[in-house]
Amino acid sequence: MCWYSRDSQSLFSLLASRPSGLTTEEVQARLVAHGSNELVKSRATPVWRLALKSFRNPLVQLLLLAALLSWFVGERFDPYVITGVLVLNATIGLLLERRAERALAALRGLMAPRARVRRDGHVMEVAARQVVPGDLLVLQAGDRVAADARVVGVADLFIDESALTGESLTVQKQVAPLVEPDLPLGEQTNMVFMNTVVTGGRGEALVVATGMATEMGVIARDVATVEGSCPLEHRLEGFSRRLGAAIGAVIIGVLVLGTAKGLDLGTVLNLGISLAVSAIPEGLPVIVSLLLAIGVWRMARRQALVRGLPAVEALGSVTVLCVDKTGTLTRNQMTVRRLHLAGRDWSVTGEGYAPRGHLIPDRPGDVAPRVLEAFASAASLCNDALLEEVDGTWQVVGDPTEGALQVLAMKVGCQPSWTRIDEIPFSSERRWMATLHERPDGSRLGTIKGALEALLDLARDELDEAGRVRPLDRDRWLRAFDAMASQALRVLAIGTFTVEPHEGLESLCRDRVTLLGLAGMQDPPRSEAIGAVQACQQAGIRIVMLTGDHLATARAIARELGILSRGGRTIEGRELASAGTDLHDPRQSPLEVVARVSPAHKLQIVRALQARGEIVGMTGDGVNDAPALAQADIGVAMGRDGTEVARQAARVVLTDDRLTTLVGAVCEGRAIRATLGKAVLYLVSTSAGEILLIAAAVALDLPLPLHPVQILWINLVTDGLLDQTFAFEEPEPGLMSRPPGPPDQPMLDRAMALRGLLFATWMACGTLGLYAWALASDVALARARTMAFVTIVAFQWASAFTLRSFERPLLDQGPFSNRWMVLGLAIAASLQLAVLFVPPLQAVFRTVPLTGPEMLLCLTVAASLLLGHETWKTLRFRRATLNLGPTPGNPLGLS
Repeated sequence: MCWYSRDSQSLFSLLASRPSGLTTEEVQARLVAHGSNELVKSRATPVWRLALKSFRNPLVQLLLLAALLSWFVGERFDPYVITGVLVLNATIGLLLERRAERALAALRGLMAPRARVRRDGHVMEVAARQVVPGDLLVLQAGDRVAADARVVGVADLFIDESALTGESLTVQKQVAPLVEPDLPLGEQTNMVFMNTVVTGGRGEALVVATGMATEMGVIARDVATVEGSCPLEHRLEGFSRRLGAAIGAVIIGVLVLGTAKGLDLGTVLNLGISLAVSAIPEGLPVIVSLLLAIGVWRMARRQALVRGLPAVEALGSVTVLCVDKTGTLTRNQMTVRRLHLAGRDWSVTGEGYAPRGHLIPDRPGDVAPRVLEAFASAASLCNDALLEEVDGTWQVVGDPTEGALQVLAMKVGCQPSWTRIDEIPFSSERRWMATLHERPDGSRLGTIKGALEALLDLARDELDEAGRVRPLDRDRWLRAFDAMASQALRVLAIGTFTVEPHEGLESLCRDRVTLLGLAGMQDPPRSEAIGAVQACQQAGIRIVMLTGDHLATARAIARELGILSRGGRTIEGRELASAGTDLHDPRQSPLEVVARVSPAHKLQIVRALQARGEIVGMTGDGVNDAPALAQADIGVAMGRDGTEVARQAARVVLTDDRLTTLVGAVCEGRAIRATLGKAVLYLVSTSAGEILLIAAAVALDLPLPLHPVQILWINLVTDGLLDQTFAFEEPEPGLMSRPPGPPDQPMLDRAMALRGLLFATWMACGTLGLYAWALASDVALARARTMAFVTIVAFQWASAFTLRSFERPLLDQGPFSNRWMVLGLAIAASLQLAVLFVPPLQAVFRTVPLTGPEMLLCLTVAASLLLGHETWKTLRFRRATLNLGPTPGNPLGLS
């Protein structure tokens, strides 16, 4: 129901209430009918069901099969490692599933513990959960509103609704009905909403909705129903299915071929088990978990805390970033940016509530200090806000607009502590506030601030550059006002008036005010936000700014930040209903700014982008952001100034609230995504090389070049040591100078798959060629197998080092820059030598000692892969460097 359009009399009638409040009996009946005024906790999914959910993944099922097969062939180490990895993955999945429940718990924690209501003709305090529709809330400064309610009485009532609407300014409430349909929450000035805060004045409001029927309840319901997931989960699932199908086809083909070649059943069965264990990359979940865990650690060093390991990689996949303006792009701290004094325009430096900054005139010329002093003194005196420093951080107690004026007064150095004798509070009808003060000498001074149009009706003169009084030039003041308003600044006029000793504020009337100046203020962009926006755009990430502010203000901020391009679209939230899911039609100009948005609008925007296949990042700090944060592929909450609801709904929390931190985290995410691709390619290509080697040997009627126990050794030692070291690879340069990969890009795209096939074929052909040559040279079968064993292992060593980069030559990277890979190679080589030369191990792995020339021959054949691939990379790298020249600059210095 459109409560804001009803008059007070009809409201009482509809809700069967009265100005004296409900009776105790009516309250009890309504508690039974409507339930308690609290956010209902949905029934939680049993833990065992959430834990089993992760085992539906095809790769996990393949790994279970690998563990069983490893146990069957006598391996006693791999089964425990694989099982441990599966338990770890199930635990991670369980933690992610609980994310929405924690967000709902945080919402419930915001509920006001007590509420003042009028019942049986008396004002009393009750538990907030006992408030019912029809109750009459009694509100005053400092209260947290207990339910959604329609205002029926006010005395300068101001409400901070920023957490719900994203609007940085407090809202003055009024009683009159509003006739315009479909008003956004920020414009429903005769409504108050659950969990918003009363910052000033008093009022009474008739409760129209409680619990889950409130706007906060709608948010809670949205948070509970959205089902966000990370791109990595989809990519791994698709990769697992394709890999499983390929492995099954290859194994069946080799088994059929072996049977056709006349191999006995025991050999064929042993061959099939060995191929299965070799083909399934059981190290993949380990490397994924390790890589993501290291990413979490690196991001924590960048002040980005990650909830759930898959979110690390998702950051690198983001293609569109929906950014909440207030608190993310801006400081959520009103700041005076421009002044108009004595016919001169001034810029004010400094940001936020810290009283540090300077006043700089736009054009040279002396202005008497008393002009600045008079303006700053009046701004400080006609003011109810307090500025205080807490633990090194400046905070405002009171209205943010008045706080900005106090900060300005401190920058000028004028904050007189004269005694306030009387005051006229601000009202929407007058549009000004006045105070009366007594100076130390006993004289009186009146100060006034408000809308320029209202003060022009009262003013008769102004001050010139020398501080002398001169007649008022109305046209010049109006031009100055228009200039500030065109910059989307909120403009306040400030003046003074003289009062005789026997007079009070009743003497304030037309032609008594001396107009001192105009202050233009706004919630300014963060100093680092412009560079962060440029870095995102350079990285191919499109930014959409969402805000509860008016469209003009939003456009001005977006232009200042570089978000709004010449052809970019800007709309208001109410227009989204007609735009529907075609909102982001690629044939239209890109949507870059959405103003006057509600929580439902933000959720709609995120879902529309996801429907187009975009990987969506969403930043926010308020309760109104929670549904969109939960729905987005990667939700990012502000950790310092954000609400607990937003933090619990998000996957990433920025502890310093800086957008540059998010850009750095995206860089880390891209590095992880690139490294993951290298590790997957390494695992798949080496496994494929082993399969091709065995398949080719069977096809050529050659004895099997590798024993099953040797294959298990290769997987355990070579893959098991070197694949993990990819996690410690440093990010490559240029990650933030290229667009993100396609949202639907598989774990192995076509180019990577072709490279992997080339590597696998090279390994198989090189090893098989050496093996066949040894057999043709009358080398004993055991020695020839040992040479094949050493060669395929060395091929995998060479593969690991050359796959550290797909583009940069190894010499350009530094062969020893990844110390962990060098250490892994040293350990793997030492163990390989032990297998060759330690008699007990020779018996287990069926090897014989090789001579120096034989070892050199094996290593030379394997080195051909490294030499060939590095030569190709070097030629491409040099050609690209010559053709492309220098890359564009990086605004943040990120690689």
